[in-house]
Parts: sequence; structure tokens; C-alpha cells
Amino acid sequence: MKSTSTGKTAQKVAALLFESGAITFRTSSPFKFTSGILSPVYSDNRLLISDVKKREEITDFFIERIKKLKKFDVIAAVATAGIPHASLVAQKLKLPLVYVRTSKKGHGLENQVEGRIKRRQTAVVIEDLVSTGQSSTQTVKALRKLGANADNLFAIFTYNLNAANENFKKNKINFQALCSLETAVGVAKENGYLKKEQVKTILEWANDPKNWAKKMGFA
Repeated sequence: MKSTSTGKTAQKVAALLFESGAITFRTSSPFKFTSGILSPVYSDNRLLISDVKKREEITDFFIERIKKLKKFDVIAAVATAGIPHASLVAQKLKLPLVYVRTSKKGHGLENQVEGRIKRRQTAVVIEDLVSTGQSSTQTVKALRKLGANADNLFAIFTYNLNAANENFKKNKINFQALCSLETAVGVAKENGYLKKEQVKTILEWANDPKNWAKKMGFA
């Protein structure tokens, strides 16, 4: 289940990402994701944490969304990129913070969830970027395993891939992104960052990321 902003907020976030140099389009030499997928676009949202004004704006956008929820007790970050933004949100809302690894540590207490969360508490999960949604889903599952309610996930940016949307639907996760690939591409086109042919290539990738590289001769 998803709800991706396509209005003014999404356009503002897209502008912030472009201004910070986070979004890069490379149709002739694609990027490689952790999942192995080759992509003509990459969003390095980590760059936002070094800009005080921009990270504050992102924090406020998150909080605006979170406050619309009926209940929220704890802010949970997807490690590692979600931690800075979740920390800022938790501090501003005066809420407890936890962060979740994709798997348990192999030493010490072998925790997957760091921090303290109680059974039946409601956790709001924050991620910086969603591609296939695997890391976010693992985070939600880890929180639920501890008895917490974890149904709402927020991210700065999503590539809006079917794999992620199916993941969230299957695991009953309500997903909201501040900005989507479609909005970013639209903003890039309007500002002359992309040519018509590049837009076509990027949208073709988004529709079929698994087979795109082969069709384009990259694999």
C-alpha cells in the first residue's frame, strides 16, 4: 500500500535533491544497486544530512505526514541511511528512537533492533530511499517480532518500482514517500536537466528494471 506525494511537497523535495546534487541521471553508464539491478538514475540522499537547511526541511515534511497518524510512540530508523533523518524527527517530536539492522549482529547482545521498544507500542519507520523495499520490510518485520505495531513507513524518495509496492502490499505496510522518481523526472525535464530521449529511457527502466539492462545491451 502506498501514497506517494505528487504535489507541491514532492516538487519541493525534488528541488532539494537536485540542489544538493543527490539525484544523478546516467543513461549511458548505469549505476548498480545492492540488489544487482542496473539503473540509469541514482539518488544519494545522504548528501542532505550535510546541509542544515535542507535536512530541516526534510524533517518538517516528515513530521507533517506523521502528525496525521492516529498514534505514534516511537520513531524507528532503517539502518544506516535512515538513522540521521529519524534522529532529527524523533528529537523534534520528543519521541524515543530505535534503529533496525537488516539482520542480527554476530557479536555482543546480537541485537537487530537497537534501543528500547515495548510490546504494543506503535513505531513509525523512516527510510531515506526505497528501491525494492527489502530493507524497509525487514525492519518492519523485526519490530513486529518484538510485539510492536509497525504499519507505517516513510521515505524521502522512492523509485516506485513494482517490487517495492508488492512487498509493502504483501506485508500490509502503509508507505508514503515525500518524492517519487516520476516527480523527479518531471522536474528535471522542466528545468532542462534531461532530454526527451533520456526521460523515455528512465521511465522504461522504471517499468521493467530487471530486464532493462539486457534490452539496452548493458548485461
